[in-house]
Amino acid sequence: MNFTFRKAKVTDIDNLEILIEKSAKSINATYYSEIEINAALGNAWAVDKQLITDETYWIVENSNGEVVGCGGWSKRKLLFGKSDTINALDNELIPGIDSARIRAFFVHPDFIRMGIGKELLKKCEAEATSLGFNSLELVATLSGEKLYACNGFTSKKYYEVDLGNGITNKVVSMYKKLVS
Repeated sequence: MNFTFRKAKVTDIDNLEILIEKSAKSINATYYSEIEINAALGNAWAVDKQLITDETYWIVENSNGEVVGCGGWSKRKLLFGKSDTINALDNELIPGIDSARIRAFFVHPDFIRMGIGKELLKKCEAEATSLGFNSLELVATLSGEKLYACNGFTSKKYYEVDLGNGITNKVVSMYKKLVS
């Protein structure tokens, strides 16, 4: 199947939100309860407009123009979720010292295991490397851990993310050294 990879635009947000919800409710159902998934949606699992503004967020479309994947990387300190502050200069990472962040990867459940996540990672790694970053870090859902591990990331620590109202999600922090 042919896929088109392009940078996400603000006009894509509605379609991205639909994809994220569909992906999260299907792919994460084995790892998280319905209550945990619903608490994460729009909170930890959301479109971060800062990634779109920074032009570091990718969207993937199938041959029919349907949005089937998304994911990106960030030069900002936020590890996951969405930023309420756009273009804040005080939250930028320092290339060569800090690790760039891999952020907000979601794939439509009908298109999993087709290489979308792997290709998105390649694009993100190449861009981060070109700007001087020599490592990447991320916070993975339990369902996403395998994708990242198969692509050179090492699991560092499992912990719980507070989603409010006493609801948490178990996640894993992961790291990868980049080869320039």
